[in-house]
Amino acid sequence: MKFWLVGALGALVLAGCASKQALVPQVQQGKAQDGSKTVSVAPEKTLCSRPQCPVLAASWTSAKDGQAVLTIGLPYQQAAVTGADFHFGSQEIVRVRSRSQTAALAQDFPATAFDVPLRTVERIAYGPSSWVRVYTEGGASVDETINSGEEGSRAFTAMHYFMGAVQAATGKGPSDDVNAGGLMDRLGMGRDDKDKQR
Repeated sequence: MKFWLVGALGALVLAGCASKQALVPQVQQGKAQDGSKTVSVAPEKTLCSRPQCPVLAASWTSAKDGQAVLTIGLPYQQAAVTGADFHFGSQEIVRVRSRSQTAALAQDFPATAFDVPLRTVERIAYGPSSWVRVYTEGGASVDETINSGEEGSRAFTAMHYFMGAVQAATGKGPSDDVNAGGLMDRLGMGRDDKDKQR
């Protein structure tokens, strides 16, 4: 009887560990055939209010250390993703349109890989508030929140883990011009407001 109880408790502990692992973004680190370091993170969802919830994934190689490949997918529809606008705070917009020669991760829904500066992914990972508008063929678009400031999406967390792994691989911290969400930004004061106060 005691052995059964110990076995049952052990199974519960293992199940708990497995469910916790599922909550952590899947970041993979490795080396390419040319010896360059690689980092990638599996697709994760933005904060969803509809079935067509944009998902984001990213990859990086030290062979092009200032660049990343950002994959944007849109489930529950057939049209290809043609681009996206990332909105950071109340004023900054980063338009993503440059398709990558790197293939998008295989999904059960349309997804497109784009070449972006690594600092674009940094902004997604560290910005105190952000949302994305994803465009598809035919002119349709879907808007969803990445980080509301009060709640971060799985995509936001995934990019944070991804950037942590890239920084560990390079030995460098975030770029100087990346907004890591300090107190002034959380109070709604952008860079222009702070400059005016100086």
